[in-house]
Amino acid sequence: MRFLNIILLAEENDAFSDLKEIANKIIPDDPWAFVVQLLATAILVFILAKFLVKPVRNYLKSRQDYIQGNIDEANNKNTEADNKLSMANKQLKDAKTTSKEMIENAKVVALNEKDKILNETQQEVTLMKDKALKDIENEKIKMQEQISNEIIDVALLAANKVIGREVNKDDNTKIIEDFIEDQK
Repeated sequence: MRFLNIILLAEENDAFSDLKEIANKIIPDDPWAFVVQLLATAILVFILAKFLVKPVRNYLKSRQDYIQGNIDEANNKNTEADNKLSMANKQLKDAKTTSKEMIENAKVVALNEKDKILNETQQEVTLMKDKALKDIENEKIKMQEQISNEIIDVALLAANKVIGREVNKDDNTKIIEDFIEDQK
């Protein structure tokens, strides 16, 4: 009713002439034409709903499922990547721990080897020193024997010259050895 009042006011005023034309196009003068237009519009809407809306909905549903599948797959891959990253970090941490242990073990082995080499060297030095002392002692004994023999020979020679005759060599040797022993 109000719409008709607007139309009547529009007839009186030229400013509303455009509005009047639109109203005449929407509501035709013939009511049967209006009903036919309304039925044609309803049939068109039904046909569009039957053949266009359902396929579009199905397409949108499949598209939504495809996108949701991609999102789920991306989330799964992110979760898998996070798991692999945490495993890699754990392996890296284990590798660092293992390498530290290996270095510490190598240090201990090196120190043990150093101590072993030092002990072996000390033993060799001690053995060489003992051998040198024995060699010196043997040389000393040899030298003393050599000196004693030379003293004996000189004493025998002197005794031969003093006495003028040769005394038994064994007797002379015994006398001289006793004399040397007394002097020591």
